[in-house]
Amino acid sequence: MTLALALTAFSLLPAAGAPDAPASAASPAAASRIVVEPASFDFGAIRPAHVVEKEFVLRNNGRADLRIDSIVSSCHCAAILADTKLLVKPGASTTFRVRLTAPEPAGRLQRSVLVKSNDPAQPTLEVKIEAVVVAPHRDNQ
Repeated sequence: MTLALALTAFSLLPAAGAPDAPASAASPAAASRIVVEPASFDFGAIRPAHVVEKEFVLRNNGRADLRIDSIVSSCHCAAILADTKLLVKPGASTTFRVRLTAPEPAGRLQRSVLVKSNDPAQPTLEVKIEAVVVAPHRDNQ
């Protein structure tokens, strides 16, 4: 399934110990913190039209819920395959897969996957993916 996730509305309850504090006033120490593993990935040498996939882990290393607003690629050749939870609890994780279809022209391919979330320190996380598209060998028979 190709998926670009989006939320239209979201609200946070006040943090414990601050009954009337607005959500935007949360201290950075009590905020969500997005981490992706691996931070980037090189598919290596692939042939034109070849399809490769890689699974990435999104982890919340913060102390507040991490809301994933969207996961999108920078091109049509990379699809995001996800059963991604829209909300990741502190210390928890979820996964998404990137399916890359190599374009026809040979050469270096560098693309980005952008993960948008409510992490105040990094609202848009960029995951770099790359590959080298190599021309197929022609056998003389």
